[in-house]
Amino acid sequence: MQPMVRAAALTGYRTLLDEQGVDADQALARLSLPPDYLDRPDRLIPVATKIDLLELGAQMSGCRHFGLLLGRYQNISMLGMVGLLIQQCATLREAMVTVAEEIGRHVQGLDVRLEERDDQAYYHFTYRVPGRSAPSRQHNDNTLMGAYNILTFLYGEPIKLRAVYLCGEEPRDLEPYTQQLHSALRFNHPENTLVFDRSCLDHAIAGGSPALRHLINSLMHRHRWDDIESKVEWIITNLLPLDQVSLEAVAQALDVPPRTLQDRLLKRGLSFQQLLDRVRMRSARVYMLDTQLSLTEIADLLGYSQLSALTRSFKRIMGESPAQWRRKHKTETLDIARSVK
Repeated sequence: MQPMVRAAALTGYRTLLDEQGVDADQALARLSLPPDYLDRPDRLIPVATKIDLLELGAQMSGCRHFGLLLGRYQNISMLGMVGLLIQQCATLREAMVTVAEEIGRHVQGLDVRLEERDDQAYYHFTYRVPGRSAPSRQHNDNTLMGAYNILTFLYGEPIKLRAVYLCGEEPRDLEPYTQQLHSALRFNHPENTLVFDRSCLDHAIAGGSPALRHLINSLMHRHRWDDIESKVEWIITNLLPLDQVSLEAVAQALDVPPRTLQDRLLKRGLSFQQLLDRVRMRSARVYMLDTQLSLTEIADLLGYSQLSALTRSFKRIMGESPAQWRRKHKTETLDIARSVK
């Protein structure tokens, strides 16, 4: 299955193109994408499509630093529930370790690790995209700014960087980089890396809540990747916002015949519909912690034809309506809303 990423990873794409005098609809049309393709932050899109849109934006606008400048519009909300989770950590170190542990499950193809050596911290992050031997300059720069913005948000102010390592060749114009990062730049590196004082990792994150972290973490669910049940659930999670969930689609992603998948699940006392219901209920509870999403929008994200279908399924499985569950968790929802403002 190809790596996917939330459409929120392209937040600000239309705005930046407008600033450059380019019609975003034309850019989307060039890739045969509908005008509303980026309108839903939780829609999962192929990482390859994100890269193509960034490179096309740079080409159509004539802005060689398009990906870097797009970072001005992006923040921790790009990470969805992972972003909410790390805001509940006690220290920057705990948050960075949590990102390294969780991000690969939610932003496919992205490898993140934190290294501490002597008095310096090294925050490494690299995308692995099948079929692309060389890194995309625009995607590389955009990922760099996204990581820096998240660090800045959690720290409460810009962290003074000791060095920045980047994949790919050195561009002709370095001024946009120095304006944004105020640091020495080193290119042709195997990984993107932000280097800063190790002492910054002990910085306390304001407003962190262990109880809320536990709630979010339990809803996100930890997968066992050697388990067919968890693999199927993960693929369903990715396909739901694309309205492409079916036994055949999941079997294709696993590269097995549909009948074989059915038999393997049956041996575990499971059915495809049971796993689909389980994923929908888990995802519904996660989405309902987001105060910006209406129940109708959540039903759409979960592949229900209408809100009443979501309500019936939720009540049958959870024993209460979505509205009742949301009211019960109103305190947690309000806390999350305050933390992302």
